[in-house]
Amino acid sequence: MTQWGARRALEALAGTGLELDADLKKQACHLLHRLERHHPASYAHSLRVARLTMAMWRAAPDRLGCGATALLGSALHDAGKLQVPASCLASPAPLSAEERRLVQAHATAGASLLATLGFRSPILDVAAHHHERWEGGGYPTGRPTAEFAPIVRAVAVADAFTAMTEPGRSYRKPLPREAARDELLACRGSQFDPEAVDLLLQALAQKAAPKRGRMARLLGRVQLAPPRRFLAPIGF
Repeated sequence: MTQWGARRALEALAGTGLELDADLKKQACHLLHRLERHHPASYAHSLRVARLTMAMWRAAPDRLGCGATALLGSALHDAGKLQVPASCLASPAPLSAEERRLVQAHATAGASLLATLGFRSPILDVAAHHHERWEGGGYPTGRPTAEFAPIVRAVAVADAFTAMTEPGRSYRKPLPREAARDELLACRGSQFDPEAVDLLLQALAQKAAPKRGRMARLLGRVQLAPPRRFLAPIGF
């Protein structure tokens, strides 16, 4: 295995016109490569969340802010799972209280890891708070997500939708997209930021729209590969 796959994935997600700091890009590729070796399903999940987040960012860049933050924050949101035993991440059985504590600790662990590597605070916030809830009661702080930047709330929604619809989870079957949309709408304004839910649905609708022209079809294949469907694993 090499870091080439992670590098190509980041470059494809960035597209043309979005520049990444060379040092941070190198660090991100290294972390993603480590995650792929530690738990391949979490690596695949991270790229799927990043792909959906970038679709949301392209639909509303003014709202979600810096594109590099959106990309690196979403791609590295689960970096802390490097410090979670792979046996917990891949467990087909319900987790014990201690195992769940270990898994939930990935949020703060990821933020700490990224901080040591020089990533900026908005990216750290995505890692630390993507499991917080709109009305509060999530983890690790339990604070309402209105206190966090819009990109944090966007990644939280992208993470949840991806987790619901992706295959590869030993403890349940993936939901159809329609059922996952219904779940987001049911939790809109309680677990999830209403505007982030609306933005995700807008991004999905734009991706589902037919493309015209040879170049448009080519760009569509580049941006959507691998599979057109948003897949993923482990969404603790």
